[in-house]
Amino acid sequence: MGELVEAIQLVVRDFDARPTYAVHGTGGKRFEFFPTAITDNIPPLSHELSDAVCLLSRLHIDATTMPTLGVGEEDRGAMITADILRQFRLPRTLARWTPSGAPGEVAVALANEYLAEGSTQVYLNGVQPHDRVLVVDDLISTGGTLCALIQAIQRTGAKVVELFTIGEKLENRGRQHLMHMTGMQVKTLLATDMIQTDRGLRSRVVRVNLGRLSPDLFDQVSTHFPHGFCQPGSGDALLSST
Repeated sequence: MGELVEAIQLVVRDFDARPTYAVHGTGGKRFEFFPTAITDNIPPLSHELSDAVCLLSRLHIDATTMPTLGVGEEDRGAMITADILRQFRLPRTLARWTPSGAPGEVAVALANEYLAEGSTQVYLNGVQPHDRVLVVDDLISTGGTLCALIQAIQRTGAKVVELFTIGEKLENRGRQHLMHMTGMQVKTLLATDMIQTDRGLRSRVVRVNLGRLSPDLFDQVSTHFPHGFCQPGSGDALLSST
């Protein structure tokens, strides 16, 4: 139990009370962006923090879906995505932001929190029609990146069997957008919103999802955090309320 509590504390500390910066992305809208060690390597991602994320991700990712391939994307969260996928000993590939020109490459338009429509594509190689794909990304904000990854994978004829991200930015309603565009749910480890403080607008972790943790262990772990901060499941059951 102590290892789980410490892992949660490390991850929450990385996402909580971060200063925010304005960026402009999908729809020309302004978004509040905050960097973390996990999502942006600011500060550099430590092995202790990576180990904590990998431990907690195993509470969510379900190997019984029998994935044959792991897919992420090469943006700033690529390091933690690769660490998570390595645990499952799957072949791994990253969707890239520049083309390789290799045979079978799939290109899909991408718009998200900090990229407007028409500015970028992602390029996916190495996915075969028979693959069952586990998609891992560091964050869901507007949902644009995951939608593009799903579209690229489906164009190859492969099947997406599971989606997991570490963080979810509630204010941008990416979970809802993903469901509307693809009909798919994403599993998340934690959810954040924004709060105005005397130091300016800051990120705030509002809950941690503890996946398939047993009820007894869940009760023991959750006593170390404010009431209601820890939630069972992966955030998908809370879709209607967020």
